[in-house]
Amino acid sequence: MIEPGLADDTQPRHRSSVATFSARRVLIAILVAALLLRAALTPLYAYLPHGFTDEGFWKFWMQHIHDEGVLNIFRTTETDYVGYHWVLWLLSLVYDAIGGPYGNNSSPSLHILVKWPSILFDVALIVVTWAATRALLLREGLAPARAERYGLVAAAVVALHPAVVYDSAVWAQTDSAVAAAMLGSVVLAERGRPGWSGAVWALGFMVKPHPIVVAPVLAMLVLRRSGMTGALRGASAAAAVVLAILAPWLAHGEAGRIAHVYRAVATADYGRLSSAAWNLWWPLDVARRPLPDDAPAAALPWLTYRAIGTLLSTAAALPAIALVWRAPRLREGLLGASYLVLVFYMLPVSTHERYMYPLLALLLPVALRERRWRVLYVGLSATLTLNLLVSAPPIAAFRGRWVESPFSVAVACVNIVLFVAATVLLLAELRATLRRPRADEATQPPAAARQRADASALTSSP
Repeated sequence: MIEPGLADDTQPRHRSSVATFSARRVLIAILVAALLLRAALTPLYAYLPHGFTDEGFWKFWMQHIHDEGVLNIFRTTETDYVGYHWVLWLLSLVYDAIGGPYGNNSSPSLHILVKWPSILFDVALIVVTWAATRALLLREGLAPARAERYGLVAAAVVALHPAVVYDSAVWAQTDSAVAAAMLGSVVLAERGRPGWSGAVWALGFMVKPHPIVVAPVLAMLVLRRSGMTGALRGASAAAAVVLAILAPWLAHGEAGRIAHVYRAVATADYGRLSSAAWNLWWPLDVARRPLPDDAPAAALPWLTYRAIGTLLSTAAALPAIALVWRAPRLREGLLGASYLVLVFYMLPVSTHERYMYPLLALLLPVALRERRWRVLYVGLSATLTLNLLVSAPPIAAFRGRWVESPFSVAVACVNIVLFVAATVLLLAELRATLRRPRADEATQPPAAARQRADASALTSSP
């Protein structure tokens, strides 16, 4: 016979296990639906102006990897990617196995093959977003069953988000890999796992350098959560991953060429204030076409648009960094990282339309629970989706249309308003943390803070 106390203790655990099992089945169903949706869209193209498609670069580099070897890719092409060439090398092996013709860039098999890494990165992003949302809400003291449901909603949002689906299944871009690395590294840093955080961040950095944007927030979380020892461990793990990926090329004598790639990316100049990003500079760019190194005021020739963008970006990033330093919790870490991504899209010159993409994953866990951030998330999701569809439409006859139209300027103005709103919200978050009477409570979830308060009350009772 089971004692009543034992039955009361085991039944909730049993129900929790059943609920968790059911949630995993729902997550698998979401992943399957996401794969089927993307597979159905792979025949489409995303057309850039002047007849370009970005997947053409993947095909071009794959052919050179096939002909001259992956170790010579920096010698035989002017590539601006680094670590992703290992993925293209694997794709070339698959394409060789199926006997695909490299000479035909319109080959249906090659067209679909180059999209599958992007689609699999989407799967990773869905899983990481699900896990991050659950982790955040459990940290906030929500019941496990409710946290599980919110996690599944977050997974479904990413799986069906028009910008995410279009970016991978149609455009063949790798932004999901970068977003997953950013989000995963923030969660791991807050959980006190700096080594894993650094390693995950470095994997994203090797795909594209964009994770450097969230590095200040990551550093604050690691320092506050794990101390200087943890920071050294995280930096060492990141360096080890980077070195492991670059080691074959370094041994092949490519260090100088790889350094040139990163210098070129950091100093990119597309001859415009905005490279199709509908941001702060877009209305001015469409109206007057000034160059990034032009000076608005002749009396201050050193104060160029590029310099102004850098100064504005630095100033805007400071509140986000201060917020995470003051309150090194997962919620504030996600808000700080999301804001830095938005700053990266809105304020520097020569930014691309996809630079806001990681915000779709970083802000989502908070937006699902908090209306003020949800409104911002929905607005930015809409403007980003429009930016992607107009910049690289799925119909060849539409490429170049509306890119510099009054419609695009109007959407850019909406983005400016949303950016101001995000700045106001972030400053309010920072002000709230500064008003807290005890700074150490910023490092604990509400449930832990309540437990500590209860324990303190018990020990002080007569």
